[in-house]
Amino acid sequence: MLKFIVIFVCCFFSGCSSWWGAQDVNEQQLYHRINEAYDFEVTHCDSFAMARGKGRGEFALQEAKNQAMKYAEKLHGTHIVWLHIVQGEVAKVVAVIYKCKF
Repeated sequence: MLKFIVIFVCCFFSGCSSWWGAQDVNEQQLYHRINEAYDFEVTHCDSFAMARGKGRGEFALQEAKNQAMKYAEKLHGTHIVWLHIVQGEVAKVVAVIYKCKF
């Protein structure tokens, strides 16, 4: 009976840790209310702010982009155009935030 309990507890915690790990990856793929665009797609829009992001680890670039996009959403931007992307151990991004009326 003790073996059964130990095995159950080990399986439970390993399942939980892989579920929480999946949460982190899935969070990076969440729908954003802001659209990524190229500069020619926002010619009739108003640019009003800059956004920056920084990320580390396995999903460094996605983390950096998510930071910038969350900031743009907070400012009620509709589109974001990436100006500068640096990949490496620490990923960094710089973008322009636009508000489009269409």
